[in-house]
Amino acid sequence: MTATRQRLAPAQRRQQIIDAARVLYSDRPYDDVSTSELAEAAGVARGLINHYFGDKRELFLAVMRESILMPERPLTGLEGRPIEERARLTMDWILDAATTYGQAWVAASGAANLHGSSDIQAIVDEADDRAARLVLDALGLPDDPRLRARLRPTAALTKSVCREWLQRGTFSRDEALDLLTASVLLFVQKELP
Repeated sequence: MTATRQRLAPAQRRQQIIDAARVLYSDRPYDDVSTSELAEAAGVARGLINHYFGDKRELFLAVMRESILMPERPLTGLEGRPIEERARLTMDWILDAATTYGQAWVAASGAANLHGSSDIQAIVDEADDRAARLVLDALGLPDDPRLRARLRPTAALTKSVCREWLQRGTFSRDEALDLLTASVLLFVQKELP
């Protein structure tokens, strides 16, 4: 017996497909997931994958974009606090986000290294830049191109620390928080020669 499909608005249907793909990609690499499996998991005809995304790769990129881009909303309640406390609260918030998105975020954030393609790297670069702007704002520092450039490398460190913490269990959450807080402060406070 075939399940009855519910008619959804295009944006809802697109999101339904992305959500189903995120679940599949969180457990398996891109190459191990077929378009037919993606359609079945989303409860849609295979043609709708092509209709909304063009192909499987574009769907993967949509999943990546949603999984690794930090929200643009600013953190609140940081005003008037010392920069060290602001840094710790900011990195705590980022670790909470990593926990919320879990393995999907960790897998997607490392995908540029796995696939080496320019379209995936562009998404990772966009995410790193957005994260740097968010951290600068949270620390009460100006969105200066040099400061942003100094913070972008901490995005790679953050992803690596989260993989160690969430996937390998080599760091506790507190150890991850201490390491990342110290790193962010080092990158924004230490004067370059």
